[in-house]
Amino acid sequence: MILRCFFLLPLLLTASGPFATAAQASSNENQLGASISLFTTMAAINAAGYDADVDSAANYPIRDQIRSEIAKRHAPIVSELKRFYVEHRKGTDSATLSQYISFALQTEGPPDFKLSTGELPPDVEALLGFSDLVARFYKEANIQELWARSQNAYLAAIQRYQDPVVNALLEANAYLRNPTDGNQGRRFQIYMSLLAAPNVVQVRNYEANYFVVLTPSRDPLTDEVRAAYLSYLLDPLSLRFSKTLDTKKDLQRYAERAPALDDAYKTVFSLLVTKSLIKAVESRLMHGTEKRQAYVDQSMREGYILTAAFAELLPLYEKQPSAMRLYYPDLINAIDVNKERKRLRSIQFAESVQRPVLAPAPTPQQSNEGVHSLEQAQSLIAQHDLVNSKKLFQKSLEQTDNKKMHSEAYFGLAQVAVQERQADQAASLFQRAIDLNADPGIVAWSHVYLGRLAMLRDDSGQATEQFKKALAIDGAPDKAKEAAQTDLAKLSGEKEE
Repeated sequence: MILRCFFLLPLLLTASGPFATAAQASSNENQLGASISLFTTMAAINAAGYDADVDSAANYPIRDQIRSEIAKRHAPIVSELKRFYVEHRKGTDSATLSQYISFALQTEGPPDFKLSTGELPPDVEALLGFSDLVARFYKEANIQELWARSQNAYLAAIQRYQDPVVNALLEANAYLRNPTDGNQGRRFQIYMSLLAAPNVVQVRNYEANYFVVLTPSRDPLTDEVRAAYLSYLLDPLSLRFSKTLDTKKDLQRYAERAPALDDAYKTVFSLLVTKSLIKAVESRLMHGTEKRQAYVDQSMREGYILTAAFAELLPLYEKQPSAMRLYYPDLINAIDVNKERKRLRSIQFAESVQRPVLAPAPTPQQSNEGVHSLEQAQSLIAQHDLVNSKKLFQKSLEQTDNKKMHSEAYFGLAQVAVQERQADQAASLFQRAIDLNADPGIVAWSHVYLGRLAMLRDDSGQATEQFKKALAIDGAPDKAKEAAQTDLAKLSGEKEE
């Protein structure tokens, strides 16, 4: 839940290219950022009537702030946007949102928001004419100014995701033994979208490029990001070794009997193979035999019919030295079609799939209010609103007895004290966060802060002790350990001088 927003005492936490537009970004490196095209598109549909989960506590305050600010500006184009939005509504809010996300990923961005040349996805084709409306909206509502004012909120959200996403992608790369520089000409891009309904993960595959759009949630949706990244890595293998896949294609007919399986997996065998392999890899990354088996069994019931086969074959892959891109044909060839036919005859496919709630609200109202206050406070401190963030951190302490939430509140109050240059008060609050011992990230960063406060007092002994404590914490974020190690090196350099 923590939005790690650090000020005054510099930390090694940055976001790669956080404000590039989708069409304009040209780096092939994996990125986590924000897009002005998405921001403008989401602002436009919010102004036009998109109200999905607008009262959810999981929203960042920035969504309500932007909606209110745009309403005050009385842009003439809004009435046309409302008509367009009503005419293009789908059966659900999710389906309606989906087409606008596709549009934002296909447009070249401001000022004209022209769509990419060439064949457009069908859901974007249906929105022809929207580009002109968005371009006028961008100018009339002065979206560039609102975008600039929103960057602190976006940077806070990006910082929150940075460590979990990096770890998830490293985990996938490590398992598949994927060289991080081996995807020339392809992109895997993650965008934060704070103006859409919370708890949404949308993935797009346009030619060689993959885009993941994340909206606010109580906990980072890193499992979904990792699954998308695994697809990005494995999809090219199914195409490269399509003839090898064809030798197993007879098994596809069993998937056609799975009521809950999406039609795309029933008709395109390579998609079914890749998704089954992703499910199997995810099971191998889990801890606990029972948990792994339950995940495989559920995936089979949902219609991902090769999950069990892959789950049984992957231990052999793990014991040999080749990367998955080289081992892949051996893995496919090892599937025993007769064995899988026999297994699949006994599978009772699920009639429907109970999708997990990505971020359920806490059941006690007291806890829900405390979470909301914390999230608002964390967003406000990112915008340097110290007065109101301090009030909300203090309010959250009164709204819940949850130990973890109290540690987050004290940590936030300590950050406010740092910015207000109240060093003694900050040190006391960081220590209170440590004493609750509720989250290794909070504890580690608190020790880093205490070490830096000691450095300001020229107390190198105390600073060294605090940095060493940060390094010794199990589960501490990599960035916290890097910061502690860097400052220890600085201390050593000062002593040598």
